Amino acid sequence: MNFPSTHPYWTWMYFGVFGTAGTVLFILTMWTVAKLRKKSDQKLRLALRLNLLGYMFLFIASWFACGIGGPPGNLLSADSVVHNNLAALGAATMAMFFSVPGWCFVFLGYRLMLKTILLDTNLEDALRQNETNNSG
Repeated sequence: MNFPSTHPYWTWMYFGVFGTAGTVLFILTMWTVAKLRKKSDQKLRLALRLNLLGYMFLFIASWFACGIGGPPGNLLSADSVVHNNLAALGAATMAMFFSVPGWCFVFLGYRLMLKTILLDTNLEDALRQNETNNSG
């Protein structure tokens, strides 16, 4: 891998700090969803699993996107000699490749959550209505 010395130090700090923060936040999200799944019913578990799968794809997509400006693409470098347009194109392609299924899984997970919540709400409303009709 080509680590050019022409990148300013703030670039390395930026990618280092935010890359580490993103990794920690992703791990905390996985941990929180795992705890939430233990207390959920079956349909919500599936929805949470779909969301987590979507977040995993989005995390991988963002990791590949870092390769556009930093190594191996190096397009943020002031030195045009170290620019690697083919590697940057590959990183951008992979970022889009993982981003689309990520958003699809997140959408499907939230959609299933919404249907489950609406079904439970409608069932509770129907039971209340039935109790009101039977008591009156």
